[in-house]
Amino acid sequence: MLITLYLSTGLLTAYSHAAKRSITLEHVILLFCMPFTKEKRKEMMPLNLLISNNPKTIEAVKNKESCDVALSLESALIRVKQKKYDVIINDGFNVSGIFDNAVNVKDYLKNTTNDKKIKVFRQEIISVWSVKGGVGRTTTVKRLMEMFDKNIKILVIDFNFQDGGSDLSFLLDLPVIPHIGMYLKERTKESFFKNLIEYSPNISILQAPPGLSFIKDMTPEDVENIIRFARTAFDVIIFDLPNKVDEIVNTVLENSTKKIIVSSGLVSEARRIKELDEDFLVVINSPNRQWKLYYKDFNCITIKELEKILER
Repeated sequence: MLITLYLSTGLLTAYSHAAKRSITLEHVILLFCMPFTKEKRKEMMPLNLLISNNPKTIEAVKNKESCDVALSLESALIRVKQKKYDVIINDGFNVSGIFDNAVNVKDYLKNTTNDKKIKVFRQEIISVWSVKGGVGRTTTVKRLMEMFDKNIKILVIDFNFQDGGSDLSFLLDLPVIPHIGMYLKERTKESFFKNLIEYSPNISILQAPPGLSFIKDMTPEDVENIIRFARTAFDVIIFDLPNKVDEIVNTVLENSTKKIIVSSGLVSEARRIKELDEDFLVVINSPNRQWKLYYKDFNCITIKELEKILER
């Protein structure tokens, strides 16, 4: 017996996409006849968006997996208002601070070729703080910024202000200028980027000034603007904070996605940390194992386990 099946335009389109993923016609019919839940859609046809105007890139991605295509960033912004995409595949557009589920097209193609699950990198603002000096906070910042993949764009912002220059400036052997005081003279986005130091191809530094007089008029609003400008161009923003509490430090902590306290493991530090309302990850920088007696109530890792921060 011959059965003729008439398919709607939408069903034909779905079947066309499905054919590339080894989904049978029966699956497609079920997809349209059964309740269309979010879980079923993810299981059968993941919904990704490619932002690219390169025909070869579009062809390469579509050969791996069906997806929607936006030829410009403006077009992508319109599409994400209409649909919820699992992954935004980016081909050279500046999407930092816009999408939190974006992945570079090269990483996407590489990972799908190797049958690996795509890991979406989410923008991070990491504050590194301490309740006392001399615990290795700035050294921890240096180790942290060098742990990330070379494709990740990192900005280190040094708020450890002091006369004579900051520890980070000496540790990284930075030139005296430019520094944050030069940005504060104009307070514009152009001035912000002009006064960054390129430490390596993927790491930039907004350096503390050589004297406190350069930042005497700095406000929490300045901090908010610095973060806003940084988020447009960097994947990870790391703050080196002084061991004190003021409105500048509080503003950074309020905007942070990860908050780290570096400690030498002393009981006096544990008591101060216990008084804090914030939820910190405590990084113990001490060879003495007795710290475990005093820090059992905290979320702790040792300095040797610093890479675990990337997994959290």
